[in-house]
Amino acid sequence: MNLKKRYILILLWFSIIYVNAFSQSDKSDTLYLSLDRCKEIAFENNYGIKISESQVTITENIRKSAKTNYFGQISLGGQYQLTNKPFQVLNGNVFLPVVPFWSIDQETMDLRPDILQNPLLNGIVINPATGEVIRDPQGNPLFFFYSYLPADQLKFGTHHNFLFGPNFIQPLYLGGKIRNTYKIAESTRNIAEIQLDTEKKELIYKVEEAYWRIIDLQEKLKLTKTAQEFLNRLYYDVNNFYEEGIVTKLELLQVEMKLTELELNKTKLENGLRISCMALNQIMGLDPHTIVYLSDDAEKINVYPPPSAVEKTLVYNRNEIKIFDETTNISLAQQNIFKSRFLPNVNLMANYLFMNPNPYKGFDKSFGSDWTAGINIQIPITHWGDRVYTMRASNEIVEIARLKREEAVSLIILDMNLAWNNYTEAIKNLNLSKKSMELAAEILRVAQDNYVEGIISVSKLLEAETNYVKAQTEYVEAKTKLKLCELEYLKKTGELKF
Repeated sequence: MNLKKRYILILLWFSIIYVNAFSQSDKSDTLYLSLDRCKEIAFENNYGIKISESQVTITENIRKSAKTNYFGQISLGGQYQLTNKPFQVLNGNVFLPVVPFWSIDQETMDLRPDILQNPLLNGIVINPATGEVIRDPQGNPLFFFYSYLPADQLKFGTHHNFLFGPNFIQPLYLGGKIRNTYKIAESTRNIAEIQLDTEKKELIYKVEEAYWRIIDLQEKLKLTKTAQEFLNRLYYDVNNFYEEGIVTKLELLQVEMKLTELELNKTKLENGLRISCMALNQIMGLDPHTIVYLSDDAEKINVYPPPSAVEKTLVYNRNEIKIFDETTNISLAQQNIFKSRFLPNVNLMANYLFMNPNPYKGFDKSFGSDWTAGINIQIPITHWGDRVYTMRASNEIVEIARLKREEAVSLIILDMNLAWNNYTEAIKNLNLSKKSMELAAEILRVAQDNYVEGIISVSKLLEAETNYVKAQTEYVEAKTKLKLCELEYLKKTGELKF
């Protein structure tokens, strides 16, 4: 290939690189993030957190709604009724006898018993021939005067009837229904808040886990590049020695083989890093192609007390136990509501009514009004066992909630101790990996000196370099594992902060 063709190929190659870089810069942003900033972005963009916050708002409004049941309810009611016929008081015309006032006993307001002793004086008709009292077919005495009440004149009511007015009901005693309903609403709100806290902690866990895995890959990629630089220098030296006939072709190929392995490993790490960054972007709610650069120190070791020292405190820190506590409270409140069904209900009632036709003015076509007040009492007498059966069911629900809580406590204690063991093992593994790396570094230093002096072959130097890279990689993995075990321990103990 002549110089001109080479020049054209180089220009074409750089053009492709430039276009690719320019297109990538158009599609993605570049962010330099710390761990805290990753958490902030995740909180801002996570839909699950927003949904849980809305659930808290919903349950808080339901709690406030339940609280209003303590207070009286005022309503405005109305009724319109179209009737076909008016009401008629009498079935037929009525004749009412007229008697003098002295014929009425002033104490009882009844007719005097001796009214028939003086019939003429009391307005009673007698037979002039016999002097006996004349009676009607029913046996009642006849009077001289009667008042006439025609049936068609004693009708009331119209086709159009109106009734409306404000109503007030104040519960005085409902057997505890209102109080326990409010407790249920309050516990439901508390559960929503606990679930929001759980959602946040789970998001933190995912962010930190993805974060430290990226740090792990970044550190390994740095190690690979450092090893490549070392092997490139070694290849340059070995290639010169080979051209001078000092080393064999085999030793040169061994170095080339090691460089190829490192290049493959580097490609795998770069691909893994790119996918891990995309996963972190997805958790944070960013565009998957956003380029992120992370930096942090995974070498810091935090000290925590063993679970046995603060076991009860740690158990009660877990949101699962808090939810079980609130669930138990709900079950107890429901049990009390079932108990209240055996008790009387007492309500204070007051009304102010407007009526047309007006019953206070001869049912004429005008509006009349009046107020009423009273107490309504309902006492359950028989229910054919319905309340007894539901009461038994509520007792079992309370017992189930208690048993589930006890089971959860035992499982959480097991989880905490397992996480603690993993964390303490990770600390020891980190210390061991650090010592191994220091040992491998010293072995590599001695091997380099011996290689320069011609004491050992290239293969021995490559073996020392491989062991050193392996020890460095294991140390990076140990740091990452320590962070992940610490993260898991904080999650299991309920001490994960955000």
